[in-house]
Amino acid sequence: MNDFVLATAPPQPNVYGPITPSRMFERASRLLRENFKLFFGIVLILIGVEIVFGGILGGSGFWMGRSMAGAAPLARILVLAPAVLVGAVLLFILIQIIQGALFIATQAKLANAPMTVGESCKLAAEKAGRLIGISLLVALRTIGYLLLFYLACAALAVIVALMFGGFSHAAGVMPFRFGHMPSLGVGIFIVLFLLVLFVLYLVALLWLIARYALSIPVALAENLSVAESIRRSIHLSSGSRGRLYALFLGVFGVYLVMAVVTVPMQLLIVHGAHVHPSPVIGATGMLLAVFRILVSAIIVAFIGIATALCYFDLRVRKEGFGAAVIPQQPAPPQAGWPASTDMPAGDVPLA
Repeated sequence: MNDFVLATAPPQPNVYGPITPSRMFERASRLLRENFKLFFGIVLILIGVEIVFGGILGGSGFWMGRSMAGAAPLARILVLAPAVLVGAVLLFILIQIIQGALFIATQAKLANAPMTVGESCKLAAEKAGRLIGISLLVALRTIGYLLLFYLACAALAVIVALMFGGFSHAAGVMPFRFGHMPSLGVGIFIVLFLLVLFVLYLVALLWLIARYALSIPVALAENLSVAESIRRSIHLSSGSRGRLYALFLGVFGVYLVMAVVTVPMQLLIVHGAHVHPSPVIGATGMLLAVFRILVSAIIVAFIGIATALCYFDLRVRKEGFGAAVIPQQPAPPQAGWPASTDMPAGDVPLA
């Protein structure tokens, strides 16, 4: 009997994943670098609208300061309130469209499909109602969870205070006296307690962000309703939020570094403008503001790309999304048997 060896071509790598956290950062950076005009152009729309809106509000405030110099501050606020409200609503809608456009552009580039800034924004705008609904419902859920967290912290603080007061009363010690600072031990305990609560708050906030981060990608890729998209995001990310945690912690670290570098410079510029106003200080302040805007725009684009990669990665891991199916090769015929037969199984061919 001859031995048959089946030569099979190696499967093509899945462009959608799976990926490690380091691979996620590398792929998001590469996509942003190779398609910088596309992704930065999408975010630039939002930046341009924000600058125009800020300029309108600033000009309106300056005009009101000249024409309504004798009016009460409350009257000025009431005059500007409608414009601020309309602008905030329009910006909120635009932010949802930009988030959707970033996902659509990332999806197209993963599939090597052509995509432009206008096309991605147009496709996202067609789903604007659903994206707005998702953002509003996520905001309500987030506020509800944070309120529960605040109530739990308040209850814990009351319990700790009662226990501390009871122990102090039993020991005959007064840790607090009016007009006096608390003792060193009490002060250290309060600082550590507040620090623990702050860390717990950051952990809860990170959990909430990762829990709902895939809602917009789900709505666009799977065409689900508002509630179904949120439930799908929770289900898809359940037990596999490591890459999302890494993404948002990394972004938080970048923002922290930028704040450490730019905030002291900004304070020095503001102080210098009050003490010795000059065109050089004003130009330096403008350059610093432009730098912060550009870095923020790049970060927003990076978050949009990386979130899309995390969405596809989870679908690959949990559902085999995008994996190439290798067709089963027919078994080779045995020696002395015909290559094919219509005889039912179990029948023996005639000699």
